[in-house]
Order: sequence, then C-alpha cells, then structure tokens
Amino acid sequence: MQLPLKSPTSVLSPLAEAWLLRLIVILFVVFALLPYGISWDYTGTSSLTMEGSLAVKLEWGSLFAVSGFLLYQYPALAIRNLKALNPFLILILLWCLGSFIWSPMPGVTFKRAIQLYGFVAIGLALQISDHPVRLIVSSMLYTLMVMLAASFVMGIVNPTIGVDYELGGAWRGILSQKNELGQVAAMSILLWQVLACISKVNMRIMAVSLIFAFLMLVLSKSSTSMIVTITTSSIFHLLRKPRIDSEYAVTRVLLSLLCLILVALFIFFMQESRLPTSAEVTAPIAGLFGKASDLTGRTDIWELVWLEIRRHWVMGLGYGAFWLGPDSLSQYVIDALHWIPLQSHNGYLDILNEQGLVGLTLTVLVILYHAYSLLLMRRTDQTQAAFWTAMLLIIVVTNFTESSLFRGFGFLNVFFFIAMCTVTSHNRAQRDKAIQDFRNLRPARKPGFSTQR
Repeated sequence: MQLPLKSPTSVLSPLAEAWLLRLIVILFVVFALLPYGISWDYTGTSSLTMEGSLAVKLEWGSLFAVSGFLLYQYPALAIRNLKALNPFLILILLWCLGSFIWSPMPGVTFKRAIQLYGFVAIGLALQISDHPVRLIVSSMLYTLMVMLAASFVMGIVNPTIGVDYELGGAWRGILSQKNELGQVAAMSILLWQVLACISKVNMRIMAVSLIFAFLMLVLSKSSTSMIVTITTSSIFHLLRKPRIDSEYAVTRVLLSLLCLILVALFIFFMQESRLPTSAEVTAPIAGLFGKASDLTGRTDIWELVWLEIRRHWVMGLGYGAFWLGPDSLSQYVIDALHWIPLQSHNGYLDILNEQGLVGLTLTVLVILYHAYSLLLMRRTDQTQAAFWTAMLLIIVVTNFTESSLFRGFGFLNVFFFIAMCTVTSHNRAQRDKAIQDFRNLRPARKPGFSTQR
C-alpha cells in the first residue's frame, strides 16, 4: 500500500504552512540580493569578510532549518521528489563534498559544499505547496517590487548610498551595485508577465508596476539588464504559445527577432537622429559576456587562473578553496593585478579550477538534463516551461561573465537550485498522475476469468 504524499499529521495549519513557504521565498530573495549581512559598506571590505560572518550564517541557517522542518512533516513527498531530482546534480553535490579530502582548505570546502545541500532543501520544501510556481513567482515579484520602491526612496533621500556617482550617476538603490538593481528591475518585468499568464492580476496595478520597474531599469544604466529584459520576455512569449511547435516555427522566431531589432533601431534614431555605429551595437551585446566589448580586465584574470588550473585540471583544487581574498591561494592574482578579485568573472573557468574537468563535465550534464526536463514539462505546462527555459538561458549565459553556478549565496545560484527542484518535481507528479489514471482506466479482472482468447 502506497503512503499518502501529504501527511495529515502536520503540526502546522494549512494557512501557517502557506505563509511559512512564502516567507522562505521572501527571505531567500532578501538575503541573496541585499549586501552580505544587510550591510551597506561600499569600501569593498565587507564582501571579503561577511560571507563567513555570524549574521550570514544565521540568515541562511534559519532558512535551511525551516526547510528541513517542513520536509520532515512530509517525508513521503520529500523522498519522492528527492528520487526524481536531476541525477547529475546529486553527483556534483557528492563531488563537491568529497573534494575536501584533497582540498588545501578542507574546512572551507566542507562548509561551502554543505551550503549546496541546504539549497536543495529549500527547493524541495517549496514543492510542498499545491502550486509551487505560483508561490515562487508571486512571492518573488512582490519582494522585488518592494526592493525597487525602497531603492527609489534611497536614491531620492540618501543619494550617497543610492546613487553611484563614480559610474556617471547610475542608481544602485539599496543594492550593492547598479547591475544588481538592473537585475531586480529586469526580473520584476518578466515576473509580472509570468504572473499574468498563470493567475488573475489587476491590469492597472500591473501597468503602473511595469512602468515603474522600467524606470528603475533605465536609472540603473545597466545595458546588460536591458538586454536581459528583452531576451527573457521574448523567449517567454515565444515558447509559451502552442503555435511555436507548428509549421514555420523558425520563421516566426526570426520575424519576431527582426521586429525587436527594428523597434530598437527606431528608438535609437528618434533619440540620436542617426543610426548606431558598429561599436555601439557590439558593446551592449558584449555586455552579456563582459563589461566592455573587448572584455577588458577579464582576460588578465583568466590567464592567471590558468596557471593554477594546469596543476590539477582533472580533479580540481577543491570546492571553494581558491578565491578567499588576501593571504589565500589567489594571492598571486592579487599581486599581479593590484586589486582583490573574488572570482575569475567566468563561472565555468572557476568550476574547472576548483572542481576540475570532472566537475565541469558534471556541470554541463546538469544543464543538459535540466534542459531535457524542460522539454518534458512542455507537454503538460507550456507557460511554466517557457518561464524556466528563459531563466535557464540567462543563468547559463551570465555564468560566462559572473561566477554564479554552484557558487555561494548568489541569487542566480540559489534560484537555479529552486528551478531544478520545481521542474523535476512537477514532472514526477505528472508521471505519477498518468500512471494512476492508466490504472483507473484498466478494467478490473474477475477471479478465474481470462481476457485471452
């Protein structure tokens, strides 16, 4: 006899449980996007020390504990979803944890690997909700809109914190930098569109919110975030329509991209009374892969990191053991550059350095399996699959310029774990439902009666 997935003996009421799940999403967004330890220190010292501070441990430790408590209430559901999880994700988690054996910083490697297991717990706990994607999208959206509102107030009331004058007056609000404010605005614009497709929303509120989010996007002066906004919205609307699988699908996609390009050229011509130069066209595109069209500064870091990679390119140095600031193994990079980098600004290069070719191969397999899971999801929920696909493309591309995949408490890293748990759990539930429906349709056999002729 199969045990029920949801236990009736939960100590929480359904309302309390729903609010606790919503609180997990809200706090994840707050902790991942706001400066470490909720400290607005722009001198650069906090980023070196706060990740291991007591405040950060209490923040994320509380989320891990609450998620574990919720999973304990529903053991059958948790085990089912855990078994359905991306198998290559399980392998890379074991590889990261096992790398403490040969890591020069075994304590650091062990602690940072355990954090990844906590992200899995958060992702699985959210699947307790009857509508996980609606819970995630709505909770994230309202939290991000509050951040945008607070950033607007900060920029007006206290511009010394809210505006970065060293970058031409670009707004950063309550975030660490302008690109993060742009990221919040871009995510808000996408999530409003997703929410409108999966539930009923007030169109007036949505219109005002979209205008405000776009205003904050412009104030951030983040060209990368502007491209992300156009890209995610385009991919989402193209993939969520059933006709994308119909005849002339490629033609439809190309025509849609052509229309977007023509609109962008028209807006530029109206503002500048001329067409853009080749440098102006390539610069924002290169923004997806670097801060400038020539990737200034990044190639210097990459060449230095390759010196370390050659020493252990198969198994890696040890998860999270390289970029630890002054007096760590990355000290020679600091000495050569005369500033303190905390990543190589290429996530795949950092994975190769710390997890070796084995870890990089597993990372690629994780991404490919997740893409395969999204193809399966399209059969049952095209809107949700379109949303997660748009986010997957952004995460994969962004990791070429910013180390995000399998790295710390960054927003995109934790969000990727949540996405993988949500997609595989959805597919597992649909598969179980199909099996149960098939069993219900089968005629019951009577004792002693054979259906064979």
